[in-house]
Amino acid sequence: MIESREEQTKNAPKRSRKTTVKHNKEKQPGPLHRVEYRFPKEFPFWARLKIGKNRTTLVIDEDLAYNKKTKKYEDGFVNREATHQYRKDYKPVIPNPDSEDTEPMFLKRPTKKPKKLFKPHNKKLNMPTELKEMYAKNNKK
Repeated sequence: MIESREEQTKNAPKRSRKTTVKHNKEKQPGPLHRVEYRFPKEFPFWARLKIGKNRTTLVIDEDLAYNKKTKKYEDGFVNREATHQYRKDYKPVIPNPDSEDTEPMFLKRPTKKPKKLFKPHNKKLNMPTELKEMYAKNNKK
């Protein structure tokens, strides 16, 4: 029994796109270019930490930070992550910088991370005056 061309294609196993279509893309030199972000010049400011879920963090100072991948020290930020969980050693932020959020916000202890792990925050968050006064001294370096 001779099958028509349409029946042959219906019954034939499906091929991957790679084998059926040739891609004529130009090769790009090396890895993708890293995006350079612009941060405010005065501390403190809100940023996103690009680890995990782009967590909100308060950047309070600039310092050398240890990069675990390259095992070298490089330029970094001193930051305090924001969370909704309460613990004794977390500092409450009053009023909450995010006006849409009803839950109270707390800041974790300061840590140092390389600058390339941060990006500007996508929301307009208010800076409580208490935090401004506390970290304004870091601008005088």
